[in-house]
Amino acid sequence: MHPGRPGVTAVLERPSGRHAHVPSAPERPRRAAPSSSGQAVGWLVTHVMIGVAPLGLCFTQVMPGRGFAVNLSVALGFLALSVLGLQFALAARFSRATAPFGIDAVLRYHRQISFLAVAAAFGHPVLLFAADERYRALLDVVHDPLRARLAWLSATALVLLMVTSIWRRALRISYPVWHVLHSALGVLIVLSALGHAFLVNYYFSEPWVRAAWAAYASAFLWLAVWVRLIKPLRLWRRPWRVVELWPEPGGSVTVGLEPAYRHGGHGLDFRAGQFAWILPGRTPFTPTYHPFSMSSSALRPRVEFTIKQIGRFTGSVRKLKVGDRVYVDGPHGSFTLESHPGLGFVFVAAGVGVTPFLSMLATMADQGDQRPCWLFLGNRQADQITGIRQLERLKGRLNLTVVHVISRPSEEWPGERGRIDEELLARHLPDHHRSLQYFTCARDDMVRSVEQALGALDVPAHHIHSEKFGMV
Repeated sequence: MHPGRPGVTAVLERPSGRHAHVPSAPERPRRAAPSSSGQAVGWLVTHVMIGVAPLGLCFTQVMPGRGFAVNLSVALGFLALSVLGLQFALAARFSRATAPFGIDAVLRYHRQISFLAVAAAFGHPVLLFAADERYRALLDVVHDPLRARLAWLSATALVLLMVTSIWRRALRISYPVWHVLHSALGVLIVLSALGHAFLVNYYFSEPWVRAAWAAYASAFLWLAVWVRLIKPLRLWRRPWRVVELWPEPGGSVTVGLEPAYRHGGHGLDFRAGQFAWILPGRTPFTPTYHPFSMSSSALRPRVEFTIKQIGRFTGSVRKLKVGDRVYVDGPHGSFTLESHPGLGFVFVAAGVGVTPFLSMLATMADQGDQRPCWLFLGNRQADQITGIRQLERLKGRLNLTVVHVISRPSEEWPGERGRIDEELLARHLPDHHRSLQYFTCARDDMVRSVEQALGALDVPAHHIHSEKFGMV
């Protein structure tokens, strides 16, 4: 690279000579990549069985003359309740359960399966009112019995949760406020729905049915205790300390962390490309963690996060000082080289989306890995290239080609201009580009654009791996 001229297409190659020097890194035990097939099937089957098992409860006592529509309505209510309860498990960030899939995929599923729960929850009263006009009396909320009022309370909380989640940015709700509101509404939805089901009593008259749903309720309560009490206590025993704050171009800052105590001799055993939830402060019990990708080598004891200072939470990073305490929940994610091995890699990022790739490249350099890599990095201006300092430190240690693409360049800019598209990729990728593994990290629209460009270049879909901004 050319110092002082960031953005020029450059090749970072290993120095000539048979045994080039690679800075040593401390040896640390490495966690093997999970064998995803068997574990994934096991967790998926368990999740489905728990989710649909309550459907059988509505057929335990079928009253003559009730009709299929009423029983189907009850079945939808039970389905909605079980799926909504399982959302606590999906959001609890259990590493053993999420490892076969990656917690990024689990959280996407968490959002998608919510639509099934919402459809079932509202399908329950709609079918009931359509099946028998006697149930329409329950529309009179003022004079309804307690069991019906609990149902309306659950439905109202569900509507609020949907609105504040889907249109959070449009409503200008900050992430910390939304996080607390989301958690409180989730608990209210499930508890009021359980109260409604128990008070209706018709399908709960059998002792074993009551016992089954009592077990469900206990499990939901235990998950809430785990997330809000047990897990924070475990994090409280392993705090981290800020040891470095380094301003980066593009309004970002790199935060270097080391264990505040010995942590039993272990640091953060992560794989390059993974992320963690972090929380600055004196206590880990505040439910406003934010996820950030590690930007440092996975072989180093110091863990670094490169964070773009936008929004209320990330802007508070400016207030951090060396010596401050930080809590880290991780690692998480399957956006790693170990999960997608190959003979060469292509990384495509925009702005701070380069963060996981900085970790991957630094780890490869520490390992002496000379597989060929290409990094396409888009930014608006040449002086806003996040990661330029880290890339300079890797100079001479990797078989890496860096292509900087500036969308709003000055007249003096000598490199690529515009956006990362099919034509630009075709100019820089080798003839054997279809055999490489591709990773892209950017906002949703750019990820889709890059995926389409790679598809037009005949790159197999299973060689393309993406991570999007705004995951939570």
